[in-house]
Formats: sequence, C-alpha cells, structure tokens
Amino acid sequence: MDGMTVLWIVVALAVLVILVALIAGASKTSSKRRAEHERQQAEQQRQEAYEKEQESRIAAAHAERQHATADEVDARAKRAQAEAEEKAAEARRLAAGATERREAAKTADREADQHHTQAADKMPATDDSADTHWADGSHPHDPRHSRHTKH
Repeated sequence: MDGMTVLWIVVALAVLVILVALIAGASKTSSKRRAEHERQQAEQQRQEAYEKEQESRIAAAHAERQHATADEVDARAKRAQAEAEEKAAEARRLAAGATERREAAKTADREADQHHTQAADKMPATDDSADTHWADGSHPHDPRHSRHTKH
C-alpha cells in the first residue's frame, strides 16, 4: 500500500464518519421535531378534551334545568287538572241541585194550581158584577187599592 492508497482510505473514512455524523444529527433533529410535534398534538388533544368536558358539563346543567322546568310544568298541569276536576264535580253538584229545585218548583206549581182549583171549586156562585167590582182594584187587599197607594 502506498501512501496514496492510505490517503484515499483515510479520506474515505473521514467522509464516512462525516456522513454518519450528518445522518445521526439529522436523525436526532428529526426525533426532536417528531417528539415536539407529538407533544403539541398531545397538548392539543388535552385542550380539546378539556373543552369537551366543559361543554359536557354545560350541557348537563342545561339538561338538569330543563328537567326541573319540565317537572314544574308537570306539577302545574296536575294542579290545574285537579282544580278542573274539582270544579267539574262542583258543577255536577250544582246542576243536580238545580234539577232538584226545578222539580220542587214544579211540585209547588202543581200544588198551587190544585189549591187554586180547589178554592175556585169552593167559591160560591155570585153574580158577575161583584167579580168586576173587585177586578177594578177596589178590594181592600189589592195593592192597587187607594189605601195602598201613596198620594
């Protein structure tokens, strides 16, 4: 081996060492970049997860308020239904009372008609001039009688 061959071997080894160092440096830089990128992605995912958790809590609170409002409206509806049923029962009771009073009034009308008929049957026959006399309001118990009117 002559000096020139040794020189070429040394140069080749130096180039090889330089290339290995460059590749190692590039690999290390690439690893750092990849690690930084992964760290940033993980941080972004944590931030997104935190935001989603906050949205979830807000949605859960909103849902809870909606449930409370629905329960309140349901309670009011039940109260209104109970009041309506109570009023309907009162209306039925009043209608039944009105029916009873109508029947009592009809009975009283029939009794009054019977008493009037019986009184008319028992009335002695008199001349028509007396009836005319009392028909003009001159009977002492007639409200048209002068004794009952104010002058």
